[in-house]
Amino acid sequence: MGVCPRTARHSGRLEDLLEQAVHGLTLGSLYAMVAAGLALMFGVVRLINFAHGEFYMLGGYAFWYAYRELGLPYPLAGLAATGALSAFGWAYERTVIRTILPRSWHVQLIATLATSITLTNGAILVFGTQPKEVPTRLSSTILELGGLRVAAQRLLVLVAAIVIFAGLEWFVTRTKLGKAMRAMSQNREACAVVGVDVQHIALVTFTISAGLAAAAAVLVSPLFNIFPDVGALLTLKAFAAVITGGFGYVKGAIAAAFLIGLAESLAAGYVSYAYKDAIAFVVMVVVLLVRPQGLFGRRIGI
Repeated sequence: MGVCPRTARHSGRLEDLLEQAVHGLTLGSLYAMVAAGLALMFGVVRLINFAHGEFYMLGGYAFWYAYRELGLPYPLAGLAATGALSAFGWAYERTVIRTILPRSWHVQLIATLATSITLTNGAILVFGTQPKEVPTRLSSTILELGGLRVAAQRLLVLVAAIVIFAGLEWFVTRTKLGKAMRAMSQNREACAVVGVDVQHIALVTFTISAGLAAAAAVLVSPLFNIFPDVGALLTLKAFAAVITGGFGYVKGAIAAAFLIGLAESLAAGYVSYAYKDAIAFVVMVVVLLVRPQGLFGRRIGI
């Protein structure tokens, strides 16, 4: 007995929709890991780091070098890249951020933008402008799930993102350092008065934020190319997610990032691919018109 043409068309449309949804969740995972670090920085340290997207870019290149050039297995290459960028975040806080933190927001803005430009041009000098590809066995493995075809790498991204966010939640709510970060996000001056080492907390925050960006690069680089200016637009989209979710609220930034990823994927698939990079900002503007404080806006706290 043959299949009804109408049923086949509906089935094909549903599969297309599910594929776009999986792609959107993959993008959302990328944006969420970067936005979570950006929200942590603002929530705890009260600083917007416009060089944050370059952490992702450097993490991608570190992963490419460890995996393709040194020949390390995927898990080891990923750990090496994440560790290297965490160390970079530590050094960045000790050198650049600690110097500008007491200064006005104008100085902070210029300094982080200058860092972004410097890192981008440094990557061009070292790695060139040709995009780097980091295909893995998982990125070329296609799984059939009830008629839905999806790369195994995308499933890894989704599972790893869930684990990372669960670990971040546990760290912030259960550990001494995490509780100090939450307290500092609510009242930095009171923390300093009662003896909390606010400089150390800021150092830990930047180390974690850089590690999150590197983890995103390790997971997503096998699906998307790495190139020197990949971080510029990513910073803006992550910033849009932070604003949409509620400035400085990490969970809100994560939720908004997934919303933006899904909206971007569906718009690219059903409207026009040419408009996909504008979707994040359209979502941000629409949300701010309805809720000026963001989807999950709070007065204080991460």
